[in-house]
Amino acid sequence: MITVSVAGGSQPEILALVKRVNEEYPNEIRFAVFDTNENIADEATWDYTYCESEQEMAEKAVEYVAEGKGQILLKGIIATRTVLKELLNKRHGLKTQNVLSHVALIDMPDKNRSFILTDSAMNITPTTEAMIEIVENVKQVAKKTGINKPKIALLSSAETFNPKMPSSVLATEVTEHFKETDDSIIYGPISFDLATSKEACEHKRYEGPIMGDADVLVVPTIDTGNTLYKALTIFGNATAGGTLVGTKIPVVLTSRSDSTESKLHSLKFAIEQL
Repeated sequence: MITVSVAGGSQPEILALVKRVNEEYPNEIRFAVFDTNENIADEATWDYTYCESEQEMAEKAVEYVAEGKGQILLKGIIATRTVLKELLNKRHGLKTQNVLSHVALIDMPDKNRSFILTDSAMNITPTTEAMIEIVENVKQVAKKTGINKPKIALLSSAETFNPKMPSSVLATEVTEHFKETDDSIIYGPISFDLATSKEACEHKRYEGPIMGDADVLVVPTIDTGNTLYKALTIFGNATAGGTLVGTKIPVVLTSRSDSTESKLHSLKFAIEQL
C-alpha cells in the first residue's frame, strides 16, 4: 500500500484527484490529509488530521513522510514556499542531493512520443555545478522509470559551441564533466529539433550521440523550461506532470489551476519513481 501525505488536502480539487486515483488504483493507494478546513470526505476516502494553521499543515504532512508513514508528499492548496521551507528543514533529514530540481514527464499523444523535461520550475539560472546536480537528479529518475541508459540532451539554440552563447558554454562544460560516464549519454549543446526529431537530423545531415531520440531534455534556464513546458501543453496537446526530486521521497507540486488529469499524471509519475 502506497500512502500519499497531502498538505492542504481537504479541498474539492484534491477530492476529485483522490476519486480518480481510486478508480485507477483500487485499494492500492491511501491518502493522509492535513488541512485547516473541515473534513469534506469520509474515513473510507482518506485519513484526516485537522490543523490550526498553514504552517502546521506543512509540518505534519512533511513529518508524516519523514517518519516513513508516507511514500509521496503532495502539495495541495497551500503556498509552495511553506511546503518547501518545511521540506528542507534539516530535522526531517529528507534532502539527499545538493540541488533540488523539478522533473516533468511530457506525454505527446499526437506525436506518439514521451520524454522527460528538467528543470522548468526550480532553478532559475543554474551554474555549471548546479547543472551537473540537475543532470544527476534526472538521470536517477530516468532509471527509476525504466530507462536503463537514458539519452540526456543539454539544450541550446544551436548544436555547436559558441563562447558568446551562455547555454552553449554551459552545455559544453557539463558534457565534458560526464564524458567518461557509461550508464547514460549526456550531450550538448544540441537544439530542440535535433534532440527530438530524426527528420530534422536527416534534413540538416546532423550526426551525433543524440539524433532525434532524446529521452531527457535539460533546459539551460527556468525561462526556457517554463516557456517550453507551457507551449507543449497549450499548443502541443501534451499532458505533463512533474515532481520535485533530490529528496528521499518524490514531491508532487500541484497548482490550483492544474486540471485533475494533470494532477493525476504528476502523481502517477511520482509512483513510478518509488
